[in-house]
Amino acid sequence: MKKQIFVEISIATQLQEFLSREKIDVGIVANQPGDVKIVQCEDRRESNLDVIYSGGCIACETARSLAEKMNISLDKMGKLLNHLDVKIRRCSLGCFK
Repeated sequence: MKKQIFVEISIATQLQEFLSREKIDVGIVANQPGDVKIVQCEDRRESNLDVIYSGGCIACETARSLAEKMNISLDKMGKLLNHLDVKIRRCSLGCFK
């Protein structure tokens, strides 16, 4: 079953274009809960398995678990996090490109 990302309407189109271009097989929803929520933030708030804070950060282990939860490769998770300007912390070398 295709996983769903809940996003604010203001970024839904742009994010869908990115996901299509990178062939990341997750859907975008704006009017119902998804498997993961993307929230824009001003500080480097730490993301978790339920919320990705765009402009925030995420622990490497959490990013690996999130990739598994979303059924996408580590490479594609890395691209998504880069696109969302999420910094990876406490990284295990070589996990993300």
